[in-house]
Amino acid sequence: MKKTAIFIANGLEECEALNTADLLKRAGIRVDLVSVEDTKDIVSSHNLHFMTDMMIDDIDVYEYDALILPGGLKGTQTLSVNEKVLSYLKQFHKEGHLIAAICAAPSIFVKEGYVKDNHFSVYPGFECGLKTSGLKVSVDNNVITAKGLGASFEFAHAIISYLLDKEAADNVLKEIQY
Repeated sequence: MKKTAIFIANGLEECEALNTADLLKRAGIRVDLVSVEDTKDIVSSHNLHFMTDMMIDDIDVYEYDALILPGGLKGTQTLSVNEKVLSYLKQFHKEGHLIAAICAAPSIFVKEGYVKDNHFSVYPGFECGLKTSGLKVSVDNNVITAKGLGASFEFAHAIISYLLDKEAADNVLKEIQY
């Protein structure tokens, strides 16, 4: 079974995290919601409270096939300065494992040098000096990026296609009447 970690910080865009988690689970992919805060209790950008599965200090990153970052301005800012998150992303990118980010979070990939001009998607205004592909979702080798909440279904589809196959991803979208 494939296994993913979605890094969760206060101020995240909850639907980007939870839609992605839901669709991956429907495909049979294990999803761990991993808090980077001092608690498992998270407050989203829209003041929605929910619990994560575990804390970042309690994970073994080598157990995962993919690391995923949801957006949301405050959540992205927190993820962008978390040394463990940055270290894990660097390790995964270097080793060719999947890293994925949506909305403002791909700006972290830009700053870390994981994406290049015309090969990524990000929420408008977070390009950090690079040109985007113009697509809702971009896949460039082991990096998947997406524009925002409106692209969350396509984002999850791309992750499922990468980890499993396109047929499994298509079946999940068909199942939910997408």
